[in-house]
Amino acid sequence: MTIPERRRYESPVREARARRTRRHVIATAGRLFAERGYAGTSMRQIAAAAGVSLETVTQAGRKAELLLAAFRDGFAGDPDAVNLDALVGAAGPADLAAVAARVAEGVRRSLPIWRAFTTAAAADPAVAAVRADLAAARRTEIVARLEAAGLAPGGEASGRLADAIGLLTSHEVYDHLTGVCGWAHEEYVAWAAAAIEAQLSLGWA
Repeated sequence: MTIPERRRYESPVREARARRTRRHVIATAGRLFAERGYAGTSMRQIAAAAGVSLETVTQAGRKAELLLAAFRDGFAGDPDAVNLDALVGAAGPADLAAVAARVAEGVRRSLPIWRAFTTAAAADPAVAAVRADLAAARRTEIVARLEAAGLAPGGEASGRLADAIGLLTSHEVYDHLTGVCGWAHEEYVAWAAAAIEAQLSLGWA
């Protein structure tokens, strides 16, 4: 006699609750990472602060994965975001001010978690690997945006241009100009848009 396979029951309410719990765990982890640093935050501390079990935290991901998800949540508003940097829209340079403003806002929101990310990467090979993958994905995304807008010079020059744009819109540059030099956020946005436009005009020959 063949035993019928038990049908898997999926509850939309249960799935929505699980998504909310995961978002809550990631947001809590991000706050603790920013406040205490990556090394100073344990999975048990995340569980206690989030008011959930340790098992619930581990189901949300390993510690390095929670750090990445917290960064993505801070930057893009989505812990599962893949394309983090819409730096050059399809309409081209005319949108640079708006694009720079959008990216700069994401940088400002995620700056505390990025500092934790950078410190952790210097000491933890697993985090360093995640950070390297994120940097490579960002470069690929910028090149793709440039190509879609017809602004990519082609070949290795496209990668070099993407590297320059990535630097101009990086957390490190934003932190230096606004945190160290005292620039207003709006001043940085205007400068970044002008600097990107200047890079595009070079043709990267």
